[in-house]
Amino acid sequence: MKRLFIATPVITLSAEIQKISADLRFRLRHDDIVWVKDDVRHLTLRFLGATPPQRVPDIRKALTEVCAESHPFNLTVNKIGIFGSHYHPEVIWLGFDHFEPFRQLFEELEPKLQTLGFESNYGNFVPHITLGRIKNLHDKHKFWDYIENAQKSPFAQDLMIDKLNLYQSFLHKDGPEYKTLLTVPL
Repeated sequence: MKRLFIATPVITLSAEIQKISADLRFRLRHDDIVWVKDDVRHLTLRFLGATPPQRVPDIRKALTEVCAESHPFNLTVNKIGIFGSHYHPEVIWLGFDHFEPFRQLFEELEPKLQTLGFESNYGNFVPHITLGRIKNLHDKHKFWDYIENAQKSPFAQDLMIDKLNLYQSFLHKDGPEYKTLLTVPL
């Protein structure tokens, strides 16, 4: 079985976003947070999970069909968010106020994946770029103060979405490793 997901790479962030991210990393350096390395940063369209290798050609076909009907577009990264609860935050992420073109890709791909036997993707569709996965916080009050301060920092960066990759994920103690199995241009 291969642990797969579909995403677009987001290697380069603007200087202002890098500054905000670096400030968070510095302020939260005593907490147990696994920060995402620049070279594996991505915007996930759909997590597929454990997948038999023989399904890859069908995924390739579905992805190619959807991408052939789509054109490149921009999304503007302009906010910082947290997944999890106020008492148990789990992920620090960058997000978007408007992401309709990305949602449209998801909505076109989702029925094709369900036809291939993938479970429906339940829950809210919240496109995001993970900055860090929180394992343990020493002081939640300080954590939230730092996050709220970062959220007040105005920033915006346009990202060109012009391809989707099928990635295989390998989980390691010091962070994930991703192998690109396929790249399909929009």
